[in-house]
Amino acid sequence: MKLFTAIFSLTAATALFAQNEEGWNPDTTFPALSPTEEIKTIEVPKGTKLVCIASEPMVEEPASFAFDGNGALYVCEWRTYMQDEHATGQLEPVSRVVKLESTKGDGVMDKRTVFIDNVILPRAVLPLHDRVLVTFTQDSTVWAYFDDNHDGVADRREVAWQGTPDDGNIEHQQSGLLWNLDNTICTNDRRFRWEGGKLREMRHSVARISQWGLARDDDGRLMCSWGGGANPAHSFQLPAGYPIVPMKEHAPDYERPWGICPVWDYSDGGYDVKRRAQLVSFSATCGQTVLRSAAMPEWHGNAVTCEPVGRLIRMSRFEWKDGAGIAFNAFPGSEFIRSTDAYFRPVWTENGPDGGLYIADLYRGIIQEKEWFPSEVTPELRAHFVEDYRKNKLELWVERYERVKKWGMLKVFRHGRIYRLLPDAAKPDAVPRMLDETPEQLVAHLAHPSGWWRDTAQALIVSRGDQSAVPALAKMAASHESPDARIHALWALQGLGALPRETILTALKHENPRVRRAAVQLAEPLLLQRDAEISTTLAALAADADAQVATQIFLAFRAAAQTGAAQMPPAFLDIQRPLPVVAKLIERDRADKNLAQLSDTAKSGKLVYESLCIACHGPDGAGVKIAGKFLAPQLTKSAWFANGGNVPMLARVLLKGQTGPIDGVSYDAGLMPPVENSHTDAQIAQVLSYVGERWHAWKNPATPADIARIRQEIADRKTPWTHEELMALGKPKPAK
Repeated sequence: MKLFTAIFSLTAATALFAQNEEGWNPDTTFPALSPTEEIKTIEVPKGTKLVCIASEPMVEEPASFAFDGNGALYVCEWRTYMQDEHATGQLEPVSRVVKLESTKGDGVMDKRTVFIDNVILPRAVLPLHDRVLVTFTQDSTVWAYFDDNHDGVADRREVAWQGTPDDGNIEHQQSGLLWNLDNTICTNDRRFRWEGGKLREMRHSVARISQWGLARDDDGRLMCSWGGGANPAHSFQLPAGYPIVPMKEHAPDYERPWGICPVWDYSDGGYDVKRRAQLVSFSATCGQTVLRSAAMPEWHGNAVTCEPVGRLIRMSRFEWKDGAGIAFNAFPGSEFIRSTDAYFRPVWTENGPDGGLYIADLYRGIIQEKEWFPSEVTPELRAHFVEDYRKNKLELWVERYERVKKWGMLKVFRHGRIYRLLPDAAKPDAVPRMLDETPEQLVAHLAHPSGWWRDTAQALIVSRGDQSAVPALAKMAASHESPDARIHALWALQGLGALPRETILTALKHENPRVRRAAVQLAEPLLLQRDAEISTTLAALAADADAQVATQIFLAFRAAAQTGAAQMPPAFLDIQRPLPVVAKLIERDRADKNLAQLSDTAKSGKLVYESLCIACHGPDGAGVKIAGKFLAPQLTKSAWFANGGNVPMLARVLLKGQTGPIDGVSYDAGLMPPVENSHTDAQIAQVLSYVGERWHAWKNPATPADIARIRQEIADRKTPWTHEELMALGKPKPAK
């Protein structure tokens, strides 16, 4: 049978191949396509053009990337990711960070330099004025690399922030290095404050906010995604550092993807038999970006999120009402970008200096880490996976393995493409030279119509720490006609420690609500310092006509009230207008009043819960639903936690994991993964105490000794528990 053609022809395929009752299963192989051939299989919006600016061997396995101030592209190459079905050598130190440059200035990369060689799966890069920050797999440390002789190769490195080892699954470790509007550097787990080249650790309001990728909008809101949780856009209501507000964020039908690739190789997400297309729900969303390019004004503020299993990129548009946002599919019944090619695997996106949207395509057969890509059924593996309504998931995944092996997909790796999308009529911006510019020249870029230029200029101004920029910044903050310019100038002054309170007071009266909102955020530290004039001015803004300004005022006084620095304005004690985010926070604060009464052990457990449990069990312990099905049990209703809790049984579950139905109910996550190798006895005791005290009124916290005793008792066990095994060991405690 001849090889599959470059573009899947569904009509011809119907005649040639039999349709499996669940998915399309032809007896053929799928060849890897050249970039030119691949582009023919990719649908993009009318009036736009996709150009390949780098491909193998210029770049291999591009997992993430970022531009420096001169337009060079630093790419994290995952050269050991799933090179075969057994993940052979996956943690060998042979991956790279490469520097790509366009010497002709047309955006097409023609020069490659290996910046860092022989490392373990680099995860994120952030080029700054004289260094490049980098994180790696297996450790959360943030490193600073220096190219002292400017040959494109790193000469030395130093620790910017000392992290800790992390031996968790490579798809679940730290991700992202993003300089945000408030001058914090954000990852999915932490926020950092830049202090003279070193990073001071701060925290998000929850321990982990996203999985693979992080993005920001013009006002410093972070756009998050879950891979395993299959959520393209979430937690975008408030600027970074403020509470993650659990509320409805998606329009009806938003969670339905509309891919066109017929290849049946998903782990989760389903297959649309009628349309002969991969996925009926999202499976692996990641690598998001908020479009902020002057070249694409009709999409400004929309977010794009990759879905490599579905071979598509979702664009989300946002509608804001009463200060709260809802995400809609910007292309109803379709997708922003989608392909029929079996190997199109978009995993990362960024705005580029020329106004284009840049896309990393791993271009490979396997896009699933070994833990979820078994090649055979064994008794040991069977215990790890839950029975669903058809058959054992492990068996389904092994069947998937046999299909992709037959199709030749296991042999397609060590490719990689980076694409640029621009409107046909767009005139690309000039090549930047920010690394060579003076502080005054950098300040001018804060008024640029594209977000990439403003963000990069602000990061360079603040990271340099050059006070000679202050006069130009002060002038821009006071008089520039562009709200974006004023906002960036205000935050750059704050980052240099040169923002006068008088400038904040003036900005609080600005006609543009976005400027006022930013000024409220900048005024919050002064409110916490009991500045009377700031307090009076902010209180008067509680009735601001703009709901986002009013919400930001509430956040400022909420923080001040928690420290006793100020009282909440009367407008928020009896709210007479719809402010859904404020209402949710008030509701949560009332429910969380008992947090102050938690034991120190349970308070520490809150952070563990937010990094370990929140994606499947939810911020309120009531479970997370995807497509109408719970990912995991509702901890608020768990019999093992009730009536003082059964700590020995709970310790068994956390240490070794649990699989299979619970009281006849199957859960979409399938497996509660074991944490015996990733968490200490103290951490396990802390998270159990948090759940127990928070939702089950435990009087006494669990102790590390409780966990250590069970750890020793079950040390030889190799498989997760089933519900039946746990019940055989002991019933939940009866009500007293």
